[in-house]
Amino acid sequence: MRINYSDHGPSPLEPEKPGAAGDRDSTFGWWGAFSIQKFVNQSPLFHTHGDATGWLAYLQQFYDRNFWFADGGAQVWAYEETYDNWQDRYGMDAVVAVYHSGHGGMDNNGVFFAPLGAVWDGRSDAVSNRMALGNEKANYVFWSTCTSLRVLGGHSPIRTWAGPNIGFRMIFGFETVSIDSPDYGKKFWEKWRAGQTYCDAWLNASWDIHHGQAPSVCAVGATQAEATNRLNTERNFFREHVPDNWYAWRWYYAREGIREPLAQLPGQHRIVQLAPREPSAELGALGQLADFPSAALQEVQVDRLGVLNASSGDRVISTGPEGVRWVRLAEPNHRNTQQLPTERAIEAARAFAERYADGADLVVDSVHDLMQNSGTKDGSEVGRPVSLQTHVTFRQVFDGVPVITPGRGLIRVGLDNDGTAVQAQIATRRATGVTREPSTEVSPPPPKGGKATA
Repeated sequence: MRINYSDHGPSPLEPEKPGAAGDRDSTFGWWGAFSIQKFVNQSPLFHTHGDATGWLAYLQQFYDRNFWFADGGAQVWAYEETYDNWQDRYGMDAVVAVYHSGHGGMDNNGVFFAPLGAVWDGRSDAVSNRMALGNEKANYVFWSTCTSLRVLGGHSPIRTWAGPNIGFRMIFGFETVSIDSPDYGKKFWEKWRAGQTYCDAWLNASWDIHHGQAPSVCAVGATQAEATNRLNTERNFFREHVPDNWYAWRWYYAREGIREPLAQLPGQHRIVQLAPREPSAELGALGQLADFPSAALQEVQVDRLGVLNASSGDRVISTGPEGVRWVRLAEPNHRNTQQLPTERAIEAARAFAERYADGADLVVDSVHDLMQNSGTKDGSEVGRPVSLQTHVTFRQVFDGVPVITPGRGLIRVGLDNDGTAVQAQIATRRATGVTREPSTEVSPPPPKGGKATA
C-alpha cells in the first residue's frame, strides 16, 4: 500500500462550482460561525469557541470564512431577516453553511431561543420565529446547542423550523441537552472525512462525545423520497435552495444500558501499555473485513487530519486519529421498519465484533437506535417514528476493567432490521504490557551529598 500525503483533504463544496459568489475577496459566501461563552443573561460556557473554530478549521483550507462572531460580537441583528445578510457578508443568511455554538432552549410552543453575548435593540436572544433562513444563501444550519432540533414530546422540526425555513436544505441540532465540548465541529469533519454523510457525521460525532444526549438532523425536499434521500446521501455544500414540502428527520435514541456501572475503583492502579499504531495495516485489515478488491488499496491519501480512507462501490473503509476506524459494509434495508429486538441485535453484533476483535476482550455496553420520522410542511401527512438501525456498543476490557474514555476502546456495530451488519466503528487497541510506573513522572534520584548552590 502506498500512502500519499496531501496538505488538503477533499473539499465539501458543490462539485465543479468554485467561488460562485463573485470575485469580491477570498470568502465567497460559503461559511460563517457564531460562538458565545460569555452571555448577557446566562451562566458562562467554556468550550464553544473551540467548537466553532474546530468546525471552521477544516473549511478554511478552501476559502476564508465570511465571519466568526464571538461573545459580544454575536447579536440579534445577525439572526433576523432585516440584517441577516448585512453588507452581503455578515449574518445567518449570508453564507451557505452557518454554525452556532452556545446555550439554547425551546419553549412549550416549539419556539427555539439562543441567548447571545450582547444587547441589540433591547434584546439579547435570537428567537426562531423571528428568523427567515434560506431566501438568500443559507442551506445548512448547525445549532450546536441544547434542544435546538426537538423531535419528541409533541415537538418536531416542522413545528419549530418550517416557518423560518425559506429555502434551506438541512438543519442540525439536538433533541436533548448537549454537553459543553470543544469537539463537535472538529469531529464532524473527521467523520465526514472518513466517508460518512452529513447526517451520519453529525450523529456519530455527537454520540462519540457523550451518550447521554440525542443528536438530531433534518432534511427537506419537494417529496418524501427527496427529503429522505438527502439524509441518506448529502455530502457536499450546494448553493441551490430546495422546496420544503416534506421534512424527514433522524436522531439517536438510547434503549438501555447493558453493562453494570463501575461502583468502585479497581484495587490496584496499573497502566496498560498499547502497541504502536500501523495505519496501513489497520486499513488493510478493514479491507479484508469488507471484502475490498486489492486494487482499491494500492494507493491511498492521508491529509493533516490523519484520516486514510478508501471506497469500493457502496463500501467505505477508513482509519483516523487515535486509531478510530470506520467501515460501511452495505446499504441498510430501510423497507424493513420492524425494530430489531435487543437480544437478537446483541447476538448478531457480537458475532461481527468477535471477527475483528483481534483478541481483545469485549463486554456489551449499550444499545441505541437510529430513528426516523417524516411529514409534510402543511401537516396533512405525519408519519410515526421508526427504527432504521440498531447500534450495539461493546467496550474493550483490560484485566476485567472496561475502557470508559469516550470514543476509545470500543466496537460499535450498526445493524439494519434484517440483522445485517451495515456499518461499524472500531477503536480497540492491542496491549503490549502493564506497568505501575507512569511515563510522565518518576521519583527523582537522591542527591549525592552537599547542598546545591545558587
